[in-house]
Amino acid sequence: MSNYSDEQLMFSLIEEGDLGSFEELLTRYEKPLLLYIVRQVGDYHSAQDLFQETFYRIFKHRKSFNPDLRFSTWAYRIATNLCINALKEKSHELELFLEDINPGKASSSNPLNKGISTIYSQSSPEEESITKDLEGNLKALVNSLPEKLRSIFILSRYQELSHPEIAKILGIPLGTVKSRLRQSFEQLFELVEKRGLIDEL
Repeated sequence: MSNYSDEQLMFSLIEEGDLGSFEELLTRYEKPLLLYIVRQVGDYHSAQDLFQETFYRIFKHRKSFNPDLRFSTWAYRIATNLCINALKEKSHELELFLEDINPGKASSSNPLNKGISTIYSQSSPEEESITKDLEGNLKALVNSLPEKLRSIFILSRYQELSHPEIAKILGIPLGTVKSRLRQSFEQLFELVEKRGLIDEL
């Protein structure tokens, strides 16, 4: 089963009711999708709930899966929509989180930092680099971007998805993806300059 593609696993789940296929998909996406959601909402515990809700909806609506789409595109689209809704409902909590910025220092007591560390039991250099990014100033700057720019930046910079993949996930034209990605870099640079963090970043 581990040799099956994501789409083959979905077919097995839909046509044969194979719960093992669903568990395999959950295992494959637990690390990358959970990290993506953490970066979106800035809170590990909320991200866990949203990750579970994402896969609950995948299972519930499995028969509506479009076989012409990649499973990853569908999963990230569901997660993105859930993140957007969660941020709208808890915008005041996000503002408090962003105000608690201490340049150059990462609080070990921050639930986000603790949560990220639990995702990796044995971190590779690359994974440690991701964790440092989340704990540093760049994380706060990215979180302060408007939602439509933040989602595109995270999908491109952290998830390393192509522009066409991002366009499918967000349901927007390819040209809009490129335009918003450029805007995200421009706004990040302005924020870096405004806060005097160029040397630190």
